[in-house]
Amino acid sequence: MIVQCKHKDLRRNMVLIKKDLLSDIDETLSVLKDRSTPITYNQLIIATTASEHPDYDEYIAALKDSHGLSYDIIFWGWETIQQRLSHLPGTLSKYYPQFKIGQHQESHLLSKITMKKRLERDFADWLNYAPENRRFRSRMIIHSSADTHYPEHPNPKGPWFWFRAEIARLNTKGLGFINELADIYVNARGEWTSNRPDDLSGFKAVRVAKISVVAFEDILDYDLNGDEFYNCPHFYLRFNEHHTPFSDFYYQKLDEDVTSVPLYYDSTSRLE
Repeated sequence: MIVQCKHKDLRRNMVLIKKDLLSDIDETLSVLKDRSTPITYNQLIIATTASEHPDYDEYIAALKDSHGLSYDIIFWGWETIQQRLSHLPGTLSKYYPQFKIGQHQESHLLSKITMKKRLERDFADWLNYAPENRRFRSRMIIHSSADTHYPEHPNPKGPWFWFRAEIARLNTKGLGFINELADIYVNARGEWTSNRPDDLSGFKAVRVAKISVVAFEDILDYDLNGDEFYNCPHFYLRFNEHHTPFSDFYYQKLDEDVTSVPLYYDSTSRLE
């Protein structure tokens, strides 16, 4: 196993950090391909202080195919490093004796990990396949834990305490649902805006799905079987003060005809 560490100054612009890190990954794989190493290996871990993002996994998979590499490549962002450190008290006490995991923090972390594993197991028929290849329809019912009116909507104009959404995919923060389609405008640097620019030169219009993320800790429970009103899985979620369960969002490209643009877009690459 080889571990390549990439320390990044997180005070810099997130777009520049991502650009540097993608370049670092490309350089690392090129060096390992062109130069012999004193040891044999079958796994490369790229670890960084930068936050995780789906773009890194997609980029690594594409480079692995283009370089024809046979070994496994795994990306560890800061979230994964923190999670793994929390299970290594000996390592923490040796290198970071001032850092102690409180009982509440440890319980909170284990709860998130447990929920992630449950979702991976119970929703494998959805999460392991692209929407067009799934055996079951992607529609789910989302309930607020405080809802007492289902299946009615007492106020048709909202706020709504239950609604339909399409399950999308897991990421490090939680479970994503598609609840909106939109058009965004992307420049040559992969930066995007949802506002149509006055001057479209240098921009590509991209059709995207908005994927809204429910944090693992806000998923209270779910029922795979549904009920007599909607025969599909139901999620019971903690809604926030804005009457929504979503704490984050990003976009996923839908246009297969639009090339040379990223597959995912989030706030780190958004134009002001």
